[in-house]
Amino acid sequence: MRDNYIEIIKQYISKKSEYKKTLDQIKDDATAMGGTEEEFEEAIRQIEDKTPKNKKLPKLNKKNLLITLGVLIFAVFYISLIQSLLFTKPKNVTLTNENLAKKQAFEHNPFPVVYASTKEVNADKVFSIPSNESSKLAVPGRPKKEVLGFFPYWMLEKQDKINVSYLTSVSLFGLTVTGRGEIAKVTGEGQDPGWTMWRDGRLDEFIRKAKNARVKVYLTFKSFDNAEIEKLSKNDVYQQNFISNALFLINSKNLDGMNIDFEYVGEPDPTVRDGFTNLIYALNLELKRQVPNAKLSIDTYLVSGGKLDLFDLQALSDNLDYFVIMGYDMHTPAGGAGPIAAMGGETSVVTYLQNYLERVDSEKLILAVPYYGYDWPNNQTSESGVKILPYAEIADISKSLKISWNEESQTPFYSYDENGEARTVHFDNVRSLALKYDYINKKQLAGVGIWALGYDGLNQDLEKLLIDKFIIQ
Repeated sequence: MRDNYIEIIKQYISKKSEYKKTLDQIKDDATAMGGTEEEFEEAIRQIEDKTPKNKKLPKLNKKNLLITLGVLIFAVFYISLIQSLLFTKPKNVTLTNENLAKKQAFEHNPFPVVYASTKEVNADKVFSIPSNESSKLAVPGRPKKEVLGFFPYWMLEKQDKINVSYLTSVSLFGLTVTGRGEIAKVTGEGQDPGWTMWRDGRLDEFIRKAKNARVKVYLTFKSFDNAEIEKLSKNDVYQQNFISNALFLINSKNLDGMNIDFEYVGEPDPTVRDGFTNLIYALNLELKRQVPNAKLSIDTYLVSGGKLDLFDLQALSDNLDYFVIMGYDMHTPAGGAGPIAAMGGETSVVTYLQNYLERVDSEKLILAVPYYGYDWPNNQTSESGVKILPYAEIADISKSLKISWNEESQTPFYSYDENGEARTVHFDNVRSLALKYDYINKKQLAGVGIWALGYDGLNQDLEKLLIDKFIIQ
């Protein structure tokens, strides 16, 4: 703690005759001048120790008051100057008429906003499918784009079989954040599976393997509960709890950054949006202070480029490294069958990404793609009848089936009968993913994200495609 700041804060408090009734406001003013929460609390402690009960603080004479005001003005100017040189403070964004029109259009978005992570995949089944290749795939160079793979906790038992040499980074998915900024260790069903992975020695093996391959390792912090996100976004103390907990975990395993996956459903109150923006600003500030070369990214919805939701893109852009756009789940088990990540048509990845490109530097955008598909009954009556299929299983099953191509969406599908029931599977393969990768290169996006590592099992098709499109040979 800095003694000069503590003295400045004490002098400032001394001007407030009833300071105990306005401590929160005084604290905000003190931090705005560059003081820390610890320095503010120390100033209060020193005042309380020296102030007799039931007595007011002594008034400053005119000379001391002028000196104090001078010191305060200089402190505010100096701290503001330093912050303006190093970081960009979050700003409130007023939507133009054009963006308002986009916002209204997206209010009627036909696609649900759902992240595929809630659907787990059986790792044993995926890696039981034999490979057509006789040897491990050789990677001839380093990627020229970011190639970020998400490593979900349900793939941990097969971590030794997952190739990471063609990646630039992996993000460990993931630890759950509560509204109080704590890391959830137990859920209603027992120990949180993300926390179980975090404590498993096999994760340390996976991290070592990645680092030996010169792959950066990030940690995903997630929250899929509106109420918890609101609580955290509205409370400065809870935000500081989270920042402290997150940095401890990052440092404890010598990781290279973090990924934030907060999936708020609907349009939040502006105070929640602003609070989330302030959280990211403070998190980035502290992350870069402790780990200067660390990376911070946020997972966002496809629709977030043109719809006002939790993510104030322009305000967030200056205070993080990447937006990871979840470019999938256009159709989900909750709705009817259809392309998961359409590249063509009225509503497509291209349409949604254009909204991002109008507001955010392309070099901050990572397009995440699906390594899975959904298997729908043609006469769907409920969500329970829909299956999630990892790419390895799709590639194996479809060997004896005709692969059809949707010209509008630029994605594949196939149909088959199961016990007399007609079913259709929509997915992405080498052909459709190649179009997405060409788009990433054409638009000069930062790179590609993979949901999720391990979903291709021992099949090497998708690895070969990444090498072909992004590896410098």
